[in-house]
Amino acid sequence: MVKLKKTGAQAPKKPLSRKELRKLKQETKKNNKRIYHADKVNGAQRVAEAAAAAALAASKTGKKKKKPKKKQLKPEEISREELLAGEVDEADDESIGSDFSDAEVDARLPAARKVEVYDLVSKRPKKHAGIQRQDEIEVRNRELRQQKELLSKSRKQRMKQLKLENEEEDKEIAKLEKKLKLNKTKDKNRSVRKMFNDGLDYLLDFVLDDEEEKQKWEEKQRRKKELKEQQAKEEAGMWSDEEDEPMDMPGEDSEIEEDDANEPLTDEDEMEEDAEDLESNSESEQDTGTKTTKYKEDIYGRRLDAEGNIVPDTAEVEAKVTGQKYIPPHQRALLAASEGSSAQQSEQLARLQKQCKGLLNRLSEANLHKISSGIETLYMKNSRYNMNETLTRLLQEALLGRTRVNERMVQEHMVLLAFLHAHIGSEIGAHFLQTFVEQFDGFVKEIDTLEVEDKRLNNLVLVLCYMYIFKIYEQRLLLELIARLAGSLCEKSVECLLLIFQTVGFRLRKDDPLAFKNMMQNVQSQIASSPLELKENPRLRFMVDILNAVKNNNMSKLPQYDPELAETLRKRLKGMLRNDRYVVTLNITLEDLLRADKLGKWWIVGSAWAGNLAEMGPAQAEQEKQQQQPRGERYSEKLLQLAKKQHMNTAERRSIFCIIMSAADYVDAFEKILHLSLKDQRAVAYVIIHCALNERHANPYYAHLALKFCQYNRKFQLAFQFASWDRINDIESLSKIQIRNFASFLQQLILSSGLQLSVLKVVDFMQLHKLSFYFMREVMTRLLLSSEESQLYQAFERITKNSKLQQFKQSIRLFMQHFMLEKLEDHKEEQQQLLRQRIEHLDKLLAYVDL
Repeated sequence: MVKLKKTGAQAPKKPLSRKELRKLKQETKKNNKRIYHADKVNGAQRVAEAAAAAALAASKTGKKKKKPKKKQLKPEEISREELLAGEVDEADDESIGSDFSDAEVDARLPAARKVEVYDLVSKRPKKHAGIQRQDEIEVRNRELRQQKELLSKSRKQRMKQLKLENEEEDKEIAKLEKKLKLNKTKDKNRSVRKMFNDGLDYLLDFVLDDEEEKQKWEEKQRRKKELKEQQAKEEAGMWSDEEDEPMDMPGEDSEIEEDDANEPLTDEDEMEEDAEDLESNSESEQDTGTKTTKYKEDIYGRRLDAEGNIVPDTAEVEAKVTGQKYIPPHQRALLAASEGSSAQQSEQLARLQKQCKGLLNRLSEANLHKISSGIETLYMKNSRYNMNETLTRLLQEALLGRTRVNERMVQEHMVLLAFLHAHIGSEIGAHFLQTFVEQFDGFVKEIDTLEVEDKRLNNLVLVLCYMYIFKIYEQRLLLELIARLAGSLCEKSVECLLLIFQTVGFRLRKDDPLAFKNMMQNVQSQIASSPLELKENPRLRFMVDILNAVKNNNMSKLPQYDPELAETLRKRLKGMLRNDRYVVTLNITLEDLLRADKLGKWWIVGSAWAGNLAEMGPAQAEQEKQQQQPRGERYSEKLLQLAKKQHMNTAERRSIFCIIMSAADYVDAFEKILHLSLKDQRAVAYVIIHCALNERHANPYYAHLALKFCQYNRKFQLAFQFASWDRINDIESLSKIQIRNFASFLQQLILSSGLQLSVLKVVDFMQLHKLSFYFMREVMTRLLLSSEESQLYQAFERITKNSKLQQFKQSIRLFMQHFMLEKLEDHKEEQQQLLRQRIEHLDKLLAYVDL
């Protein structure tokens, strides 16, 4: 390979790095600064001249000398000797690289097939030039200048637009002033009076600053000053004879005071007055603090000194000395508030009443819990006496008006009372109960003078009913209230009794059926002894119908009776109670509440009570007697003696017997026996069958009661089946009357599907005795002669489908053919024909199924 000849030309100049450029820039800045401060004037011009000179010098030195273009020689024109010698001028000459050794062959190759090889050292790649940071800074500065120019132009345009809008608005205002005939040059007071008439006087508080406003402000300041002086005199007790004398003050002093009052106070004067007021308030607070720190109060409100001794009350000591009656502190505060001597106490009571009234006005089913919690917090912040009195007053205003109150509203308010009764204490409910009962007693005493249109007593009775529904007091108090109303029967009392039966009649019947029955009998006796005019009253007739509907548990006869809402509120109340709280039911009698002022309130913990156990009233004594007896023996003496005669030895049988004998109907007896929660169903069946057998005549009451139990549960059905088998097996010990009653009892149960006809399969048809034959003949005769033909055929069809009763079916067929058909002469002709027809039909039915 032929080597190229290196030329003596210089290598290209290396570009500066970033560091070198930064250093160069700093040097130029220093140089420019030195040139600028060289003289006191024309510094910028000298810097610009120096920069121009430096640029000119750099351009002169940086110019490269242009090389003369040499003539390019073609390879064909170069001689062979020059090529072999290797003398080629500079880098533009070409060399021929060949793999052949013969130079001549290499020289003679065509140009298209020659391979050109260059020296890489002579052709170096150019490096990338440095980043031009100065150009980017200039571009950025140019953009910022353009942005500032745009902002200034937009601001100027906006100012012009605002000025134009203000001018247009001024023109509009001038037009309106012209229409309103307002002239600024005329009297201002006339326009002010016109603005007063237009209703725009409230704008003058912050617009006008004339003499009238200054006079008003001065009058206010003078009144405030007089009030302060009057309060200071009242606190200091300086009610002297000087006030009674005419106000003949010296002229100078009065003039000075008038001047002081008329001069408007500056800001400095106001600051000084405020500081003096603060100092006086702090001094009074410090004085009261020192006074209260000397004494402490115990849990009973008595003052104790530092050593723990009781400090006697000054009012009590004065009362002992003068011989006047002692007034307790809470009554003293109430008297002071009522007389107006204690403005702070009256203010506090007014604020408390306003807060309670605001909460009660928003009370509804949706926010029951929120309002109840709010009133509970008020109870925690204020005294219970004030809260009880305030709430009592508000409830009386809301619920005990002369018009009929909404029942939903009464329910919501009574839920609130029950919540407070459970969370704060039972004395809350006791206070309201005592207040309402005392009002009820007052109305009942004057019931003859009350008008029918006056609904205060009706509303009060409704409130007491819902207090009973939410378990604030026991049922015997409500029964005593009913007895009080029944004792003085008139049109108003009948209306109130009707309201009670419609509202809580079914609840009373469910809670204590025996007490409800006694109450109902008492009311009926009072109605029977009432005058004829009252008996013909339609209200009284309607009340009797409602009472009978409640007695028979017939809810459909009560108009607009809906117990779901009260039940929903009871569940809501149960969900509102927290921390295992519950409503404590007060077991108070009417006599206890009416005599509470004389004997005391024994139901409040820690309260004094001056009564005796023997004087607690007949209701309390009756309750103690009932508590001494077991639950199953709370019946009359006659019933207990009768149960003893009928050999009801166990307590369960005694209870069942007394319930059956004292029940109003079979449904009442069924519910009461279920409430006993007996585990032995045979005892129920035994007592019912025993009572049915011992009647003088067949009584369908026992069959209906037995059928009710059979339909209720299959266990009772089996119990009656086993009890019937026991009686059939012991048929020889029964009399004919008992057998007839037993046959009638079974006939009703078989036809009503309470028992099947297979209950007679225990009868031994092969060895029928005289009483057994009499029993079967009575049963079959009553079945075949029954008026319900379809029920008879259904009773026989049930046993025909059972393949295990083949012998029993054949025995029945044989008994009907030989003992019923042969002795038809004992019956009437119509009965004979009916018996013959039904026996033939039943015989075919049993025979067909047997095949």
